[in-house]
Amino acid sequence: MKALVLLHGLCGSPKYFEQLEPLLNAEVHALTLPGHAGTDVGPETMDQFADWVIGEIRLRGLDRPLVCGHSFGGYVTTNLVRRYGTEISGFGLIHSTAAADTEAAREKRNGDIHQVIEEGIEPFIDGMIPNVFSSDSDPALIQQAIAIGYEMTVEGIVNAQQAIRDREDEVDTIETTDLPGLFIYGSKDPNMNEERAFLGASRHTKAIVPFSHMGMMEAPEEEAKIVNEWMREVEHGKV
Repeated sequence: MKALVLLHGLCGSPKYFEQLEPLLNAEVHALTLPGHAGTDVGPETMDQFADWVIGEIRLRGLDRPLVCGHSFGGYVTTNLVRRYGTEISGFGLIHSTAAADTEAAREKRNGDIHQVIEEGIEPFIDGMIPNVFSSDSDPALIQQAIAIGYEMTVEGIVNAQQAIRDREDEVDTIETTDLPGLFIYGSKDPNMNEERAFLGASRHTKAIVPFSHMGMMEAPEEEAKIVNEWMREVEHGKV
């Protein structure tokens, strides 16, 4: 069975994939990124996050696994494609983008960093998490994601936000790679549009689901079906 590495989003954890993971036809390794879910403070750059992930892949003896990342995890994934592409066999961006932050987004991250330093974790999480769901998302899922976010440290949030803010634009990376890619976009994502989600994805598999940025929590069955079909196509060389 093919190994599949899952990377969660900012202020998340492998709990984001709890309902999705059992539905996937793969040997799943859902990693806790450094600085998240009560772990030691993480790196300050996207290169360093990717270095940590490839270190875990090597440590676990995974032979060219598929790697799928949600949001922030997708940014790490595109870095892996560029710098460690020979060590993976395919990649997925789950409610993410290969594009760098816009200038407005960078300024917002600077504001978020200032807020966390000045006010602590909870006010930031209380503002951030509901805004990645849609207006008709299940309130229980929102509260679950908030509780996961509360496991962060101030330093963990600051470092991750800096890494995201300063990351490379990877649109050309995924446009030109020979690796097969999967892109899942939620049409109810309040912070993403279809064009940005699919930048560089012209040669890759694309799917649109009627859910928010947190579709893997809202509709694990539907997203598992998409991932499983893509993995079958990768296995048989159809993508």
